[in-house]
Amino acid sequence: MALPKIDMPTYDFTIPSNGKTIKVRPFSVKEEKLLLIALESKNPDEIVNTVKQVVNNCAIDVLDMDKLPFFDIDFLFVFLRAKSIGDTVEVSLTCNNMVENEPCGKVFPTSLNIANVQMIRDETIVDKIPLDKDKGVKMKYPSYAKMQHIDQGNPVDYKTNVIISAIEHIYDKNGIYPARDHSTEELKEFVEGLSEANYKKLEDFVDNFPTFAVKLEADCPKCGFHHSVRYSDFYDFFT
Repeated sequence: MALPKIDMPTYDFTIPSNGKTIKVRPFSVKEEKLLLIALESKNPDEIVNTVKQVVNNCAIDVLDMDKLPFFDIDFLFVFLRAKSIGDTVEVSLTCNNMVENEPCGKVFPTSLNIANVQMIRDETIVDKIPLDKDKGVKMKYPSYAKMQHIDQGNPVDYKTNVIISAIEHIYDKNGIYPARDHSTEELKEFVEGLSEANYKKLEDFVDNFPTFAVKLEADCPKCGFHHSVRYSDFYDFFT
């Protein structure tokens, strides 16, 4: 006789980018182990594939992981972590408050409540960016997989590559030129050929991608300094 299966609770989750509500369930123990192994590997391909696998498993409603923006996946992961493992994450803070011209240096434990996660977005940022009288760029939010595969080695190249990944199409008075129809090299040549002022317009868009944040408030037990810290990387919550 087969062993009985224990039902898991389900929760409503609202996708930040489109407002759609879906049903999700917590991680299983097996799925949590897969995530920890992938994150410890530091291998982008392994992390992306495992994240996609686990999120698809936990989503009762169908999700298109290749189309969802990266911040949707980040936010969903923090939500699932809270529902699966608990709202509290133990962290250590180092106090750098200056006391008599010397840093305090006290390292102390405290707790982070990830149930307080918030989505932060700048409503003034628009995705259609004019570059001159009749030319411009329509931007988009890159997928989780695209963001994970961007090389972070050189900060200048990284920013340009993020911009390239966020281009949906380029337009002028003659028509629209979808980014998918052009090579990365062609898009890079276009971006690097812009004036500094126009490059800054695209840079402002990617610098203000929506992101999640969990705020931590704690007082140093040695000097009493009040710390206010924001965590915005879901890797911090799988330790």
